[in-house]
Amino acid sequence: MSSERIRVVVYLRTPDEGDEPLERAYREISWVRPGTVPGLLRSELLRDVDRPGEYVLHGEWENLEAYRTWQFGPDHQDNPSALRPFQDRSRGRHYAVYGIASEDV
Repeated sequence: MSSERIRVVVYLRTPDEGDEPLERAYREISWVRPGTVPGLLRSELLRDVDRPGEYVLHGEWENLEAYRTWQFGPDHQDNPSALRPFQDRSRGRHYAVYGIASEDV
């Protein structure tokens, strides 16, 4: 098992009604809170300052195994996220998983 922390980003886009529905959906989902899902260290919703309506859900995980366990587990598979309607699939894949190549150099 790799002990490398990973970062997961999910690309999101607001509906025509504006930012509030997406931001409300983020606040309402419980799994984004650290301590709720084993291995999730941090979660935050980031708004693109140069492109109104574009957001990223950023999560930091202890390692890839912890993320995959949650990703393919029943808690995630059987409970669609309230953010699903906001996923930005215009870029192809709506999410990406990154290993940390370098820190504090």
